[in-house]
Amino acid sequence: MTVRGLMVLAGAWLFVAALWCGMLAFFGAFGARTVLLTAPSRQAAGAVNRALLDGLDAVSLGAVALLLVGVVVWNRARPWSPRARGLGLRLLAIAAVAAIASLYVITPEMMALRDRMGAIDLVAKTDPLRQEWGRLHGLSSLTLVVRLGAAIGVFVAAFSQLPRGDA
Repeated sequence: MTVRGLMVLAGAWLFVAALWCGMLAFFGAFGARTVLLTAPSRQAAGAVNRALLDGLDAVSLGAVALLLVGVVVWNRARPWSPRARGLGLRLLAIAAVAAIASLYVITPEMMALRDRMGAIDLVAKTDPLRQEWGRLHGLSSLTLVVRLGAAIGVFVAAFSQLPRGDA
């Protein structure tokens, strides 16, 4: 692969990693809260946030798949250091597991609990169902933070592998 081709590949890879990271950060910092504050009810906000979170989980899985393919192609064109390659691959695997857990386990269970509770505002905070929902919400937030950390980590690992004029 030419130096120009390698730089295009590296630029595309870094763009996907940065876009993924930005999506996670935006949803975590502003998206979910904005929906909660502007929706006509917490039930409506929950439905919208679930759709957004499902989309974010699917995009996370897509980003991980693209970045894994990118690591293989980039590594063949110009090998990454063993440390960067190992870190990048491990972080992508962790992000994939977090996205799968969120998409297929945590979010569906949260929604099932929410359906059983009815209007969440009318359920006491001491109610076991609401406490379980809160625990799952915490786990959902944790999977988002884990993916954000992984996205930052893979970006840094890849950035460290850019040619420094020696290519």
